[in-house]
Amino acid sequence: MFKEKVRVQILEGKLTDKGKCLCGSYRGYEIMVNQMNGFYQICMNAHSDDVNNQKLAAFLAEHKTKVKGVLDAKISPTALLMNVKMPAFGSKCPAAINEAVMPVIQYLTMGRYSSGCEYCKSENVPVSDYEINGMHHLVCENCAGQIGQNLQQNQQEVQAKKSRVAEGIVGAVLGSLIGCILWILIYKLGYIAGIAGAAIGICAMKGYEMLGGHLDKKGVVISSVIMVVMIYFGNRIAWSWDAYDALKDQGFTFFDSYQYLGEILDQTGLAGDYYTDLAIGYVLSFVCGARYIIHAFRASNGSYTMKKH
Repeated sequence: MFKEKVRVQILEGKLTDKGKCLCGSYRGYEIMVNQMNGFYQICMNAHSDDVNNQKLAAFLAEHKTKVKGVLDAKISPTALLMNVKMPAFGSKCPAAINEAVMPVIQYLTMGRYSSGCEYCKSENVPVSDYEINGMHHLVCENCAGQIGQNLQQNQQEVQAKKSRVAEGIVGAVLGSLIGCILWILIYKLGYIAGIAGAAIGICAMKGYEMLGGHLDKKGVVISSVIMVVMIYFGNRIAWSWDAYDALKDQGFTFFDSYQYLGEILDQTGLAGDYYTDLAIGYVLSFVCGARYIIHAFRASNGSYTMKKH
């Protein structure tokens, strides 16, 4: 992860380079440094009689205002997480990490916080870096085994659930209408509404889940298909609205504009622009919504990731 001459400058060289992270104990506190996209994610296990680490949370909020490189700081009852901006030059990384971590270590020491496994709090067993569903945790082997069993059991329970397809489709259609309205309104402001296309998909899935009782794989697929269909109708309605505004003085109703939109586009030479807008809308919608759709598909199958670093 770091060149040796850089690693030894980080927290007095007490952390071991595991390839994808630095991990180890520094002044009695279990610490892990992960290199993310543009920042370092620093995890530290710490707990005390401070209920849910609320005093620690207040300290971190103030610490964030004092140290420019600290982008974000969060706590749990047994740990804290800081995101530290990655310097442009590798030689400045030790200073950035040390400046963010050392005041926290001092606070934890003065507050008599303890450190150990993030889950069982045991201070007498070694801990390892486990990446669980994209998040890093410092846990002991026993807790890691229990977490794995819980995730597997949850996967089996999720896969056993079945949705009510008919009610789910109704919910997906009703939910997608919200996103469709947003698409039309944004289009009227002069933009191609990719974010609204993603909203159509998200609202469709939420609607399916609400009325179908559960968002399973069928629900994700059906909701995605409905998103594709509703984007088409949203784009057609938006263009029909423009056509109606231009032709209403000639006696055209909105229904006429919608019904004869193809002929209107051919006669005005705008068919190419219409289909270009539709294509761009689809691309932007899937770019904006792909991550959510993939996450929903994995969640519908109870999928999980757990990897030891």
